[in-house]
Amino acid sequence: MKLEVNGLHSGYGKVTILHGVDFVAEPGEITCVLGANGAGKSTLMKTIAGHLPVGKGDILLNGQSIASFNALHTTMAGVGYVPQGNNTFGEMTVRDNLLASALSFSNTQARIEDTYARFPILKERSNQQASTLSGGERQTLAIANALVGNPQMLILDEPTAGLAPIFVDRIIEWVWELAQDGVSVIWVVEQDPEKILKISRTTWMLDAGCNRETLPSEDLLVPGRLEEMLLQAH
Repeated sequence: MKLEVNGLHSGYGKVTILHGVDFVAEPGEITCVLGANGAGKSTLMKTIAGHLPVGKGDILLNGQSIASFNALHTTMAGVGYVPQGNNTFGEMTVRDNLLASALSFSNTQARIEDTYARFPILKERSNQQASTLSGGERQTLAIANALVGNPQMLILDEPTAGLAPIFVDRIIEWVWELAQDGVSVIWVVEQDPEKILKISRTTWMLDAGCNRETLPSEDLLVPGRLEEMLLQAH
């Protein structure tokens, strides 16, 4: 699934955060988004996912405009979204989280069983409240909630922030496998950027709600290059 964002303006109420952003994510590739705090990374992801309205510009999935879609319509169009923080239903069990995420789709039980096969730890914790899971387990559940609909595009907003290295490595491995299966992945990254850059194709850098630079991710693995780019950010 190919995503194209053209001249996107978006924000919160009367406050505009994105000022004409262009962005592309190619099918079956991992695309990184970098930028300083306040650069507009999360706003871009929320707008693509239908959680914020488009002010101006367009968002295309495989050539079809989804700029008017809400979050449910975007999910049904094949986009899974894992927001940063508050991304599970804490008072519900693991199984009920997955059930709630699968309700809009057919074959609910089969989808949940497929998810358990991919994430065995969630089957072990099936009857446990999400709020009692470890940080890594909660993030695993958040990703599973997004995957239960078998999306062709997965949006991850800093999914490894604050996690133990073992969970960081597991998430990177899972995402790499998804990309190998043809799923397009957009990854907003701050923690351990080098690890994600190694498996991604292209990196887009935002600065104050505008495009700053687009370059092959491997270019940022040149010693000192990533630090130089981040130091130049506002």
